[in-house]
Amino acid sequence: MMNGLSFGLVFLILWSEPARAQFPRVCCTVEGIVSKQCCPALGPDPANVCGSLSGRGNCSAVRVDSKPWGGPYRLRNVDDRERWPTKFFNQTCRCTGNFAGYDCGQCKFGWTGLNCGQRKAPVQRKNIHSLTPGELQEFLNVLELSKTTTQPDYVIATQHWLGLLGPNGTEPQFTNISIYDFFVWQHYYSVRDTLLGPGRPFKAIDFSHKGPAFITWHRYHLLSLERELQRLTGNENFAIPYWNFATGQRECDVCTDSLLGGQNPDNPSLISNQSRFSRWGVVCDSLDEYNRLVTLCNGSGEGFIQRGVMGAVNMSLPTMTDVRSCLGIREFDSPPYFTNSSFSFRNALEGYERPDGELDESVNNLHNLVHSLLNGTSALSHSAANDPIFLVLHAFTDAIFDEWMKRFAPSNATFPDEMAPIGHNKDYNMVPFFPPITNEEIYVTSEQLGYSYAISLEDADGEPPVFVLGSSVGGVFIGLLVLLLVFVLYLRQRRNRGFEPLIKADFTNRKYTEEA
Repeated sequence: MMNGLSFGLVFLILWSEPARAQFPRVCCTVEGIVSKQCCPALGPDPANVCGSLSGRGNCSAVRVDSKPWGGPYRLRNVDDRERWPTKFFNQTCRCTGNFAGYDCGQCKFGWTGLNCGQRKAPVQRKNIHSLTPGELQEFLNVLELSKTTTQPDYVIATQHWLGLLGPNGTEPQFTNISIYDFFVWQHYYSVRDTLLGPGRPFKAIDFSHKGPAFITWHRYHLLSLERELQRLTGNENFAIPYWNFATGQRECDVCTDSLLGGQNPDNPSLISNQSRFSRWGVVCDSLDEYNRLVTLCNGSGEGFIQRGVMGAVNMSLPTMTDVRSCLGIREFDSPPYFTNSSFSFRNALEGYERPDGELDESVNNLHNLVHSLLNGTSALSHSAANDPIFLVLHAFTDAIFDEWMKRFAPSNATFPDEMAPIGHNKDYNMVPFFPPITNEEIYVTSEQLGYSYAISLEDADGEPPVFVLGSSVGGVFIGLLVLLLVFVLYLRQRRNRGFEPLIKADFTNRKYTEEA
C-alpha cells in the first residue's frame, strides 16, 4: 500500500488535474497582486497564456453575479469575499469546452482524454462499512498522507485583502499549507466573520451554509479533495466513502480505532491513542483571536481534534424515515432562501426545518443534528472539517441530494438567481474556490461530475415518489387535481402555523451552522 502511495507522489507531478484552492502559487507575486491578473502560461512558452495557442482558453475579465442578494448581510465593499474573487484578481483564464484549471491545462470534472473530449467512467463512492480491507487502508493511508503533504499548486492568504502585500507593499502575505489542512482552511474561510476592525466582527454572514449554496458548495468542496487524493494515490478510480448516519442510534459507528478514531479512555473528549487521528492537529480554530487581531487563519496548529460523548445527551442520530421524508419535498428551496424557509428540500437536508418540510425553530435534524451530536471540533463550523468524519458525513449528505436530483430532474431555474443570502445566488462564484466557479455549474447529477454512489434510498414500500405522475393524459389530469389539493392544504397549513417573513428571521448564532 505504501508503495502505491509513493508511486502517487511521482504521479502527482505527472498527472495534471484541476486543483481547486484559493490562489495559484504562480500568481501570488507582487506583480500579480498589483495587476490583479492571474493568467499563467500553459507550459514553457510564455506566449501560451491560458493555453491560448492550442485554443484551450484566454485571459478574460472575471464574471461576477450582479443580482441582488438577501439575508442579513447588508454591508458593501468591506468583505473580501464580495464579488469573489475580484478583490484579489479581476482577470483570470476562461477555459473553452471541457478544459479547466487556472491555466486551462486540465479537464473539467467528469471528463478525460488529451483534449478532454471523453466522458470519464464515474468512480463509485461506497459505504465506509462496505469497503474491502484494502480499500479501507488506502483511504486511511491517503488521508494521513494528505495531512503531511504540502499543497503543490496553491497557497493561502494570511492577511486581509487590504494588507495582502505587507506593511512595505513588497511582501505578499501567503503561505504554504498541507493538502488536507487546505481543505479545512477553505471551509473556515467560507464561514468566517467579516473583519471590520479589532474586536468588531460582523458575524451574520456565511457563504457555505444557511442558503441554497449549502448543497453545491459542499459538493464541490468534497469533489476537489477527492481529486487531490486521487493524485496522491495515483489511482484515478479512488473515491471517498460515505457514512450512512441515518441509523437512529445514539452511538457513532465510525468512531472506532479501525475507522476514524475511538474515544480516549483517559480523556473522553479526545481520540484514542490507538488511532492515527489522535495525532492530527487542528487548524483555523481560534476564530475570536483572528477577529481581535483582524487577521486570517495561517494554517498553524492549534491543538488536537475533540469529540463529545454522544451518549451523554438525550438525542439520537437521524433515521432513514427522516431521509425519505426529506426526499419527498419537491421544491429545492423556497423564499427567503434562508434558515426560515419552509417546504424546502435544501433547508430540510441542512437541518433547519423538519424532514417533512415543516418549519420549526427548535428543530435540529439531518446534517445539523449529526454535527451537533458529534460535538467538539465537529460542532464548530469554522473548524469542523478538521475531523475526518466531516468527509464521510458530507458524502452521505451529498448522496441524499443526488437521489433528490434523480427523482425530480430539476431545471437550473429551480436554483434561485437572486435574493438568496450573499454567495448563494445561482451565478455567484463560490467562495473561496479558484478559478471562479458558480453554484449553477455544480447543480447537476453526480454522474455528470464523474462519480456515483453505491446506495439505494428508495421508499420503504418500493413505490415511486409521490410526486411522479402518470404518463397518460388521464394520469396527468388526475395528477394535476392532486397537486391542486396539496397546494390548498399547504396554504391552509402555512396560515394556521403563522408563516414568519424574512424581516422577522432569527439571525442569532446558536448551533453548528449558526455559529459563524
